[in-house]
Amino acid sequence: MAIDDFKGTRPIFLPEQFFVGRIEGWAVVESLVGGLLKRATIAAHGEFESDTQIALFTETYTFDDGHSDTLHWTIRKGDEGRYTGLENRLEGEAIGEQAGCAFHWKYTRDTPQIGGKSFKLNFDDWFYAIDDRACIVRGSAGRAGIPFATAHVTYRKL
Repeated sequence: MAIDDFKGTRPIFLPEQFFVGRIEGWAVVESLVGGLLKRATIAAHGEFESDTQIALFTETYTFDDGHSDTLHWTIRKGDEGRYTGLENRLEGEAIGEQAGCAFHWKYTRDTPQIGGKSFKLNFDDWFYAIDDRACIVRGSAGRAGIPFATAHVTYRKL
C-alpha cells in the first residue's frame, strides 16, 4: 500500500488537527495467526503550536495485564504531507506521510512490557479518518523488521 493511493479521499486526516484536545481510544493486539495478545484503553491529549508547526501529543495505554505505557510525542509538520516525530524511547525519528484520509507512521521504540522488561519494536501504523472525531489505526509491531503482531486501535475526540 502506498500513501499516494489515498490522495483525494475524504475526510482528510491531519495529525496536527486530529491530535489536538482530549482523545480516548481502545486497542486490541493480535498475533499474526489471529490470537488475542492484549487489550488496552487509551487516554490522550494534545496541542498544536502553529508558529513552530509542532504537535505535542501524550497518550497513555493501560493494558489488561495491568501495565501501562505513556508516549510523549513531538510531531513536526514538514512539507508536502511529510512529518517527523520524536519520543523519549525512540531509536532515531518517527517518519510519517499524509494523503487524503490516511496517515502512515513508522518508528522503532524501546517498548515497556509487564514486569519491567522492554523490547525494541518496529512499528508500522496506518491511520484512517472516519469523520472529524474518529479514526481507526491498523498497525504492525515486530523485531528486526519482521512483524509478529497486529494492533487495531480506535481513537475518538472528546
